[in-house]
Amino acid sequence: MSVCLIVSDEVSDDTWKKEIPPYSGLGTEGIGSVFQYQILLAFFADFMGVDYTFSGTTNLSHHSYTGKSENDFCGSLDEFFNLSNIKKEWDRVHMFAQLSGTQDPRGAEIFNGELQSFIEQHRNSEENILVNLHWCHLYLAQFCKVNASQIFTKERVDKMRANLVYNGEKYFDDKINISWHVRTPNPNDVPAEIVSPLRELYFYEKDYQRYVNLITVLKNTFADKDVNLHIHSQGFVTKFEEFLDLKEKDFNVRIHLDDPPVSDIYHMANADLLVMSNSSFSWVPSLLNSNQKIVRDNFTNGPFTFNSTKANYDFTSYA
Repeated sequence: MSVCLIVSDEVSDDTWKKEIPPYSGLGTEGIGSVFQYQILLAFFADFMGVDYTFSGTTNLSHHSYTGKSENDFCGSLDEFFNLSNIKKEWDRVHMFAQLSGTQDPRGAEIFNGELQSFIEQHRNSEENILVNLHWCHLYLAQFCKVNASQIFTKERVDKMRANLVYNGEKYFDDKINISWHVRTPNPNDVPAEIVSPLRELYFYEKDYQRYVNLITVLKNTFADKDVNLHIHSQGFVTKFEEFLDLKEKDFNVRIHLDDPPVSDIYHMANADLLVMSNSSFSWVPSLLNSNQKIVRDNFTNGPFTFNSTKANYDFTSYA
């Protein structure tokens, strides 16, 4: 008998005792938006010594760009992340819902107090209890932020990454492999002012020079090493081909445009250095990468990013 946690966007009821509905992206949430909190839950549950479950996804945004149907797109991601999917009949489904709003300042305190208290009280229960953390994802994130050094240990991160199921091409070699995620706009994006005003999208006219600054820093940092810089993005090659002109004998540049999302995430999670954009699609593999990261100093989730160096807007200052 046990306590098992789930992060869901739906109100649970007694029908969940036999079957849990999949997590719906509602046609607006993409990969990073949905899976960031499922991965945080996996870390939190392991830290707390309890089970968690994930019932799969449906109706995720951006699937049209992959050439896959919605079902195949969601299924490929569910298979890749390989998160725990416990199938059993639950004796009780407990709602642990948010307070008056996601910004309630008591959220982290309650998550740290009431939920842990509930877990301890029922850890040895004779019932199988499913705890639905309904819209508590920000509280979960706050808890992980405060306890990051204890939760995101190298051993735990490496174990989570090893759990990925990836059967595609693996193009890293024995050189230093740097993965750089460049987030570009696409028509299915929720407006930045709704998601986060800090989201940064790449536009050649305003961003090319500051990205050249970053490449210059990378060249200087690894001056005596053989390096492959892998740029992961979407869109037209004309937006990126000038970066190819910056390659040198021991500093190769490869552009990966519109690759399968699981390929990008797999390689970013395994990179020797991950350069992140202000995007949850970057944050997901950063949680699974125990090596060094470069993150913008205004990144919303920056405090969670362990082993990281923070860069200013122009990539000329690092801390």
